[in-house]
Amino acid sequence: MGRRFFSVRERERTCVFSRSLRPKEGCAALKRSKGTGFLLLFLFGFATALFLFSRWEELAAAGRVLFGDGGSFSGAFRHFLGSLPALIREYSSAFLWAYGLFIAGVIFLEEKNPDRTIAWLVVLILLPVVGFVLYLFFGPDIRGRGYFRRLKRKKRRIRQEGTPQHGGDRKEIMSGSPEQKTALMLSKSARALLTTGNSVKMLLNGEETFSAITGALSRAEKYIHMEYYSIANDTIGNTIKDILIKKAGEGVRVNVIFDSVGSWDLGTRYVVALKNAGVRVHSFLPVSFPRLRRELNFRNHRKIAVIDGTIGFMGGLNIGDMYITGEPSIGFWRDTHIELTGPAVSCLDDIFRADWTFCDKKPLEEHAPVPAPPAGKVPVQIAASGPDNNWKSILQGYFSLITNARKSVWLCTPYFVPGEPLMTALAVAAMSGVDVRVMIPHKTDHAIVYWASLSNVEELLKAGVKVYRYEKGFIHSKILIADGSSVSVGTANLDARSLEINFEVQAFIYDASVARDFIRAYENDMEESSQFRLHEWLRRPFRQKVLESAGRLWSSQL
Repeated sequence: MGRRFFSVRERERTCVFSRSLRPKEGCAALKRSKGTGFLLLFLFGFATALFLFSRWEELAAAGRVLFGDGGSFSGAFRHFLGSLPALIREYSSAFLWAYGLFIAGVIFLEEKNPDRTIAWLVVLILLPVVGFVLYLFFGPDIRGRGYFRRLKRKKRRIRQEGTPQHGGDRKEIMSGSPEQKTALMLSKSARALLTTGNSVKMLLNGEETFSAITGALSRAEKYIHMEYYSIANDTIGNTIKDILIKKAGEGVRVNVIFDSVGSWDLGTRYVVALKNAGVRVHSFLPVSFPRLRRELNFRNHRKIAVIDGTIGFMGGLNIGDMYITGEPSIGFWRDTHIELTGPAVSCLDDIFRADWTFCDKKPLEEHAPVPAPPAGKVPVQIAASGPDNNWKSILQGYFSLITNARKSVWLCTPYFVPGEPLMTALAVAAMSGVDVRVMIPHKTDHAIVYWASLSNVEELLKAGVKVYRYEKGFIHSKILIADGSSVSVGTANLDARSLEINFEVQAFIYDASVARDFIRAYENDMEESSQFRLHEWLRRPFRQKVLESAGRLWSSQL
């Protein structure tokens, strides 16, 4: 039995449900933003001014020839045609300079990370053309940020018009428990309601997770909502597709969102088969070459499944055979998911519905989520973060759990590039006597992130943090356990992309009995891991130090 640290009236267990946004406020609206036209008009005007300024003397001389004695229009026109290729090249150069100066201003004024600010400015100055191309693909998109700000304001109005913004009496939340402090912080930064009456089941790895998900999908009677970063066109992907098609044929309303970059290899046949069966499908911010950079940066990394509003799934697993059979290059794939029942499922469903209205021109009106009846006693907060939020809510949730811990902080992440705030929090906790443990994979699917992760090991070891490297295969779990009483599990990695750029979802669970299940799994993973020792780590090869430094140098862009 988990402990319940404050009471919540039944009417306040209800999550805040996003009402439908206007149809034009979806992905299509982002693409048709009028700001794009104004931006291009401004850039062409700026480029023209630069071009005229740089060619002023030549233009003045041409004017004197044309309007002076002996000048002719036909001669000036022939001269213009002859010099047209050079003029086009020079005007293109002026346009690139105008765009570069504009982007430099945007980076300088908007970018909050000084490392990234300096890096982009240096790239634009030293490599004007190459830097411009790199920015097209990986730089911040100020037009998109403006849209996300408007989306955030819309959500705020919806919530203010809806149910209460916090899940209990504020004085009770502030009663002093470290968990209550984290809960209150998330209620403000992420507007995440703390619901009670939940049941949480930990699901380990692919077989257990997909068995639970496919079973729940097969029992669906009203609706199915699924949102995944990556869906693979393989055995398990087609098994789930067949279930969705079957349920749609039975009259169940099925809605699916997949990320267009994460599901790059899904294929049109897979999607067409779903649509032909009556399944409504959307890709999140579809990528096309002319707008590649604008959609590439903001990815939906969430993994959500909600069935009939009564059972929900979330965690680290996408849909793919690799979670069951592993991958040849990295072997066994270790991951963690959770199964939720109770009022928190409605919170998860609310996040899906907000994402759906972002992608679809038509509002998702049917089957409005109704809070599920109590299924247990576990307090749960579902926190979403992304570029439509002023606060880095999940990062702040991690920071709160670490800094408020009094006994232990056990952390597992596949990509450990946490940035200075979380690194400082972990080091200070360890030096204060808290049992801090960090588990990272020995094998990885991203080499740069792997070396960037290892670049942080020495600092952790010197602070007294116990660092483990999972040897059995690739560990992809995103978990934090604090004081044996609180657990955070979800989709957010400990890197800048997850914590600052991607759309993520994370569950914060305040229950000792649930934490014990995660502790047992963590201890089992430690048996499959090797522990770093400082004296051995300091003697690592010079080549490895160079790779770590290169990874750290690029870590601010990850």
